[in-house]
Amino acid sequence: MTEPRTPATRSASLQPDSKPQVAGPPRLLRFPAVRARTGLSRSTIWRLERRGAFPRHRRISPNGVAWLEREVSDWIESRGDATV
Repeated sequence: MTEPRTPATRSASLQPDSKPQVAGPPRLLRFPAVRARTGLSRSTIWRLERRGAFPRHRRISPNGVAWLEREVSDWIESRGDATV
């Protein structure tokens, strides 16, 4: 059950400089989630990664890769108004 939001908690959650607190172990994002979050195509993600301009993927199985959610989120935040 969640607590009702009071004006104090509502305004605290709207602060632009506050980062959401991530609890628990790091999450892995598979390619469809990375593409949905970034809006980039598969080839653009791989090209940026090769250049060192995008977080590196991790091999999670012989045929599967994933990215750390925090690294992808940090990359998105770092982009600001920059263009790819």
